[in-house]
Parts: sequence; C-alpha cells; structure tokens
Amino acid sequence: MKAFLSDTVFGVKISVWLIVAAAVAAVCGAVYLIFRKKCNELIKKHKELVLYVVFGALTTLVNYLVYYPLVNLPSMAGSEGWWTLVVNVIAWVAAVAFAYVTNKFFVFKSNDRSRKTVMKELVLFVGARVASLLIEEAILAVFVTALGFNKNAVKLIASILTVIINYFFSKLVIFAKKRKN
Repeated sequence: MKAFLSDTVFGVKISVWLIVAAAVAAVCGAVYLIFRKKCNELIKKHKELVLYVVFGALTTLVNYLVYYPLVNLPSMAGSEGWWTLVVNVIAWVAAVAFAYVTNKFFVFKSNDRSRKTVMKELVLFVGARVASLLIEEAILAVFVTALGFNKNAVKLIASILTVIINYFFSKLVIFAKKRKN
C-alpha cells in the first residue's frame, strides 16, 4: 500500500491526489448543503445522467481496485508492457459485471427480465464494452508499451474516454427506450 501511495500520476504522488479528491468532495458537499434546493432540482431533472456518473465512478473504482494492486505486484516488476494489458482485461471483466447490473436496473431502468431481452441487452452490453476495451487496450499498448508513458496516468486518461464512449452506447443502443408511435 505504501508503494502505491508513493507512486505518481502526472508527477504528483497518489497520496496527494487522494487528499485533493477528498477536498473536492468536501467542497462539493458544502456547495450541495448551501444550494440544496437548486441541486435537488438539477439532480431530479438529470437523474439518469447523475446516476450514470455515480455508478460510472463506482464502476471505475471497481476497475481500479482490481487493476492497481495487480499491475503493481512486486513480482511483476520489469513486465510493465504485457502485464499491464493482462491486468487491464482482468479489471475490465470485474467492472463490466458490476456496470451491467447497475446500468440495467438503476440507471436506465430496463426492468424487462425476459430471457430474450436480458440476452439481447447482455450481448450488446458486453459487445460495446469489448469495443471500448479494445480502444483502451490500444491506448495502453501505444502509450505505455511502445512510448513508455506512465502506466497509471495513461490508464486514467483511457478510463475517462471509456466512460464517455460507454454512456453513448448504453443510452442510444443497449438500453434505448422503445418509442411509442
């Protein structure tokens, strides 16, 4: 754990990033308390997007909780290139399982549990996630393996791009509401 906290992202120790994140969360909490009524109106108006961001953050947390301990195993030092790619796939599987359940039931409220619908959504969901995984793997392969950039910084940037891509796949294709004529 100590090694993880002393690792750097964009030249700043992860422990500092965690302190900054806690400060940002505290400021957001204070802003919410001060402007509670306005915040509640915004949350209600954009509930789906807010839930996607919250569960997306939790999905990213699941991904990182699997990724960071494995990618930084001391026994794998010197194997950053191929090991980074393997660990990213392992973290991806855990995150996709979590994301499917939360997106289906909480974000996009797809309550149809028929075998046909679940299989269709699951195939589309996993297919879309495979597409975004391949994009993320390509980013990691180019910037970490080929160009030698910091693996943690590249993973963070790739994750942000992945979240954006996945939202549009989920909203517009996988869990798209059927239009009534």
